[in-house]
Amino acid sequence: MPKRSLSEDPFRPLKLEQCQRGWHSQRQEFDYWVPDAQIEGEIPAELHGTFFRNGPGISEVYGTPLVHPIDGDGLVAAITFDQGRVHFRSRYVRTRHHVEEEERKEVCYHGQMGTHPPGESRTGAWLGMLKGLFTGVRSPIRFRDPSNTNAFYWGGKLLTCYETGLPHCLDPHTLHTLGRDDLGGVLRNLGAFAAHFRYDSERDSLVTMSLRLGLNKPGQLGLYEWDRQWKLLGRTDLKIPGLNYSHDFVLTKHFYVLHMTPFVKITTMLVLKTALGLTSPGENMQYYPDLPSRMCIIPRDPKRAHEIIYIDVPPCHIFHFGTAHEVTGAGSKVTGLEFNAVCLGEKFNMTFDSKIWLSNASVEPGLLHHFSLNLERRSCVYSKRDDASVEFPATHPYRHGLPCRYVYLMANARPGQNLPYRDLVKADNEGENRQVWNSHGLIGEPVFVPRQRLPTAAAASDEDGWVIVQLYHPELHRTEICVLDARNVTAGPVARVKLLHHIPYGFHGTFYQETFLDSPPPKRDVPASPYKSKF
Repeated sequence: MPKRSLSEDPFRPLKLEQCQRGWHSQRQEFDYWVPDAQIEGEIPAELHGTFFRNGPGISEVYGTPLVHPIDGDGLVAAITFDQGRVHFRSRYVRTRHHVEEEERKEVCYHGQMGTHPPGESRTGAWLGMLKGLFTGVRSPIRFRDPSNTNAFYWGGKLLTCYETGLPHCLDPHTLHTLGRDDLGGVLRNLGAFAAHFRYDSERDSLVTMSLRLGLNKPGQLGLYEWDRQWKLLGRTDLKIPGLNYSHDFVLTKHFYVLHMTPFVKITTMLVLKTALGLTSPGENMQYYPDLPSRMCIIPRDPKRAHEIIYIDVPPCHIFHFGTAHEVTGAGSKVTGLEFNAVCLGEKFNMTFDSKIWLSNASVEPGLLHHFSLNLERRSCVYSKRDDASVEFPATHPYRHGLPCRYVYLMANARPGQNLPYRDLVKADNEGENRQVWNSHGLIGEPVFVPRQRLPTAAAASDEDGWVIVQLYHPELHRTEICVLDARNVTAGPVARVKLLHHIPYGFHGTFYQETFLDSPPPKRDVPASPYKSKF
């Protein structure tokens, strides 16, 4: 084994300012085969397909700093694994506001997290309100649509998501933006599309969610099930009082499960202040003790969808769920649900913590908890399952709603530390085989890739595959794509794809077992170099 340099010591102290650079803008777009010399280890021969990941590519717009990474334009990367070789491509999502700001060379839109155009400060908002009182003319706040939260492929479409707007459709071969997509008009009413989805392996269907909020009226929820030609197999439209936010959901054979968070409040005053640019939705995310924290269990049968079961749970905020399955009793009747989720406590808010993480994890870290819901008694048993500071749980993508033993998490598993996220934790629901990889950098969301393809992959073990994770090397200001054997993540990567540039820290990604390249990998004795283009 080669001797590691000091900069690859997984336990070395990291400099905060170097870790912060992982969010710095990457204005270049790339399209190249990664030279063999930049791959350490060996890419597994069975690993074939494309790892799509999405996240903010910029931290400023022509000199105007963004207040929070969530306001940054989506930069999609496609990392293709083919015959032991790796191809890298990245492109920005050309949303309408992205194109306009590129043309005008300035910030034109407000961000959901508090970014304001230079000429539209909060003081200016008050002046605008006063002007409106006398002239009757009001300019509504125009929010950014960065389409930066996830990217996934289904039914011939590569979609990028941002939950308050329509998805954007990209060409999976080139990553060129084709435009906004309302999925045949289904999303036209709500105009929203959540970043997270679920796959039902029994029905071979995709399940998506949309949520549109309203003032003084219940939130409008849409749950949609699609076949591989984007034909709508089923839909559930509900108005649920108190459901003010939902980023992710649980899917089981008979139910959808959403969490009603006590951290998002909709009042006339807050809406007015947001409309005037005096605050932003992200800045208002905090614990409101007067709001309920409860699980909403919705039957998947559209005829029974209104028979929602509500079960109160301890106050927390949940962005992401992990494994989930149903519990049956006599006569195969579903009597309960078991699932885990990353829970944030009462001190949680969306402060850009030390300019390295999206929320105040140094104060209120995400912790993996297990929920056991009794549907007959409408009760919950709630328990912590891991002590590490964690986020972005990943599970077997073809076993949603089926019993799973493992969940893979972005973590800081070092005693006394919450940030930065340097480790990969493989949590065991049975509590017997917890594993940790202490990485040599800062990692992003892990993605589990089954060793087998559909349909047999759905029946395979949820550790029979690989975990792919993006890693940032703070001293070098470069990114690696690491491939680990899911059966033994403690051993570290079986392959490290060392890019000669950085990709900003991302949000979410997916793996699709297909490649979208127009030519096969070059011969191994032919060197390859990045093609870079400015936009």
